[in-house]
Amino acid sequence: EMTQPLKQCPRTATVAWCAAEAAPTLMALGSSASSAAGIIGGGDVSSEATLDLVSFDLSRPGQDMDVVASIRTEGGRRFSSISWGSYGTDGQYPYGLLAGGLQEGVVSLWNPYAMASSRGADQGLIHSSTVHTGAVNRVEFHPMKPSLIATCGADGEVNILNVEKPAQPDLYKPSPGAKTHEGSEVLSCAWNRKVPHILASCSNRGTTVVWDLKQKKEVISFQDPANRLRCSDVVWNPEKPTQLLVAYDDDRQPSMQMWDLRNVKYPFKETQGHSKGILGMAWNAMDSNLILSCGKDNRVICWFNGSNGLESFGEIPSAQANFEVKWAPHKPSLVAAASFNGSVSLHSVQMQQNSSSKYCPNWYKRPCGVSFGFGGKMLAFGNKKVAAAVNATSPAAPPSSWCHSCVVPNEPEIVTTADLFEQWRAERKYKEFCHDRTRKCGGIGSHDGLMWDLLGLQFEDQGRAGVPALLGFDHDRIAQEAERFLGKKPGTTLMGPQPEEEPQKNDSVTERKSLGPELQEQEADDFFKSLAENTEQQRANEAAAAAAMAAAAELASTPKPVDESSTDWARGPELLIKQSLLVGNLAAAVECCFKSGRMAEALLLASGGGTTLWMRARDEYLRLQGDAFLSTVGNIMTSDFEKLVSASNLDTWMETLAVLATYASSDQYPSLCESLAERLEKEKFDIRSAVICYICAKNFPKTVGIWVNTHVASMGSKKLALQELVEKMAVLQEATKFNQTDAVFNAKLTQYAEILANSGRLTAAMRYLCLLRDDASSAILRDRIWNSAPMQMGQMFGRQPGFPFDHTDIRVLYQVPAPTPAQGAYRP
Repeated sequence: EMTQPLKQCPRTATVAWCAAEAAPTLMALGSSASSAAGIIGGGDVSSEATLDLVSFDLSRPGQDMDVVASIRTEGGRRFSSISWGSYGTDGQYPYGLLAGGLQEGVVSLWNPYAMASSRGADQGLIHSSTVHTGAVNRVEFHPMKPSLIATCGADGEVNILNVEKPAQPDLYKPSPGAKTHEGSEVLSCAWNRKVPHILASCSNRGTTVVWDLKQKKEVISFQDPANRLRCSDVVWNPEKPTQLLVAYDDDRQPSMQMWDLRNVKYPFKETQGHSKGILGMAWNAMDSNLILSCGKDNRVICWFNGSNGLESFGEIPSAQANFEVKWAPHKPSLVAAASFNGSVSLHSVQMQQNSSSKYCPNWYKRPCGVSFGFGGKMLAFGNKKVAAAVNATSPAAPPSSWCHSCVVPNEPEIVTTADLFEQWRAERKYKEFCHDRTRKCGGIGSHDGLMWDLLGLQFEDQGRAGVPALLGFDHDRIAQEAERFLGKKPGTTLMGPQPEEEPQKNDSVTERKSLGPELQEQEADDFFKSLAENTEQQRANEAAAAAAMAAAAELASTPKPVDESSTDWARGPELLIKQSLLVGNLAAAVECCFKSGRMAEALLLASGGGTTLWMRARDEYLRLQGDAFLSTVGNIMTSDFEKLVSASNLDTWMETLAVLATYASSDQYPSLCESLAERLEKEKFDIRSAVICYICAKNFPKTVGIWVNTHVASMGSKKLALQELVEKMAVLQEATKFNQTDAVFNAKLTQYAEILANSGRLTAAMRYLCLLRDDASSAILRDRIWNSAPMQMGQMFGRQPGFPFDHTDIRVLYQVPAPTPAQGAYRP
């Protein structure tokens, strides 16, 4: 049974609520333009174009609204949009101003107080002028600066009107010479609710533009990654100034996308909800968690903006499609909906709240309901009128209510895909399954393809070595490019065999020296005890001298062609370097080289001065150079990967991840990938890139958390989206060997297992439930699946799951009453 609206007015009109608190039940209705009413059909185009002021009283029975005033528009022009602003409510205009976007590019201003107080005798028209070429698709008063009005039209223009002088408003452009919307039709515009100089607009070509009126330029523009066109509406989050919601009037793929301007590569929340194009949205200014949407599928949905995405909070029934919905500014639960069947209706969202909502009013009573049972059974109930409407030829229903039990059909698309994945799992071909999904996604060029290939690498013993190639850094390709540049195979110059040297001939016979008298047994034993200690000391003494001599030979003894440009080592800092070298003070020689700018000489000398001098000289060289890439090289050489991750450029996060995969130790690698993912998630709000790093880190909870928040219903079915999510989680769980308790993972797997069980796939459902640990929420489902086929389940899964309910002894102990004394015999 369709719930009736609270109030209703027979008009095909665009709606605006009174902005003044003095008249919270006053509304303005402007006759809808034929172009808007003809989107689906049924608009009343023949009637006269009027602007009506209506009011309502919820305490009075009936659905009628009172018409306070009604006037005809100039030239019979109809409305494409209407907006009610609070400008002048404290002075000349007690009810504020009304602005209407009309046909032929006309924008008009009215004084609603003059209209209402005179019952329509005073037309209340303040100003009317042509602002656009073609229809004016949207007019909107600024919520914080009511003297400003934004307009957009079919000519691809966005204009700003300053109505501080309502009779002579000034016209401005948000950005002189901007051509982003050129050649398109701008369908909607909206003011930011927190930053007063920010404005957004969207067009029929799928482009959403954000304007900065202070800088007089376009801040940013973006489009749907799926290439949807016709952005029908755009609204800002009332609490978060960087977030906005865009609706798409696409009958094949309708969508509402929530974007954050800190990362406009992808929307961070998305929902389909409607089965046809979405025509309008409204964000509740008093509760930013409630969003309204209406579409061509005859549905008006109230959404709850939760942490896990947009969830249906309630739905307002409608006989035909609604093209506009608006919240009442002073009564947050009231909603006005304008439909194509010639009515403007008033509804209460609380009365349309879902039965599954956590907080339900006590007076809430469902006229009908449905409950799904195990095995696909459904139990439906309703009152007598509903039963008669469903089947008029059936026998008379009981006076109070009716109740039917039936079986719903299975989900064929769920079953088919589930059977395929169950086959992969049974054969334990997870890596092949990941590669198959990569192929279906179009290769690693897409985000999903890269994600699936990375999941496949987790099942290889040396899978980490393949991460750089997936990120675009293929070892063989880079080696080929280096060979083309060098003209020979890389490494032959530095890492190849050294040229053979002529053995030095020494014809002189060395006289054999005597080693002394033969050692006794005890003396030989003492000799070998001290031999290692003496040899180690001797080698240490010889190392410094050898290093100094080697460096001196490199710089001083190597023959060089002498020309006029040769370095003069006989004076200046060069002489000091040479002298320090000759006396064996390599540290002083290296420091003099750095001081005089001789970087190469400093590194050459330091290489012969031991590990400590070499490392300090290397660090000093990197400090003096100040190059970002060399700093990365230094971090690699010193194995300081924590510093590398914390200082890396997030725009080149793939390079950072490739460095970690190539050089980081096995113990450090997971935590480093997790640190990089956290930076991407918290600093850049790039959750799609962060999830790649979380997969490399094998962080199961974080990866699943992002998947749950970003998965979108595909192919028009939320169950298919859930199925894809569960498959990804099952593969990741197998790859990471995650065996801890995770509430999100448990909830999604239990939900999917219940769908499989109701579709007849009890074995697959039980196999999924066996992935969970210490999960009490699925205990009942486990018990029901087990008892549906105890022998089969026992052979496959072993021990029976525990009984999900507590045992309570409710027996009544009966005690035999004590016998009463016998009565004496009657005696006459």
